[in-house]
Amino acid sequence: MQKSATPHIGANGSGLPLAEDLMTGAPAIAAFMFGQDTETNRRRVYHAADKLGLPCFKLGGSLCARRSTILRWIEQQENAA
Repeated sequence: MQKSATPHIGANGSGLPLAEDLMTGAPAIAAFMFGQDTETNRRRVYHAADKLGLPCFKLGGSLCARRSTILRWIEQQENAA
């Protein structure tokens, strides 16, 4: 069997496997975006999702997001400012 010369680019072109790129639950998203999971930071995540266009989706009843997508969204916010 021949190995492919094309490297695996991962989830969403980020180079990360989906398991590492996907965050499940507001606590995980809050820890990623704000450095720690607190009640206030979880509320900030829900506010950003509802009012500011934070790219996320529901999987079952849990709020989910991709690290790579959030990083691109933040970069777009910076460029728009």
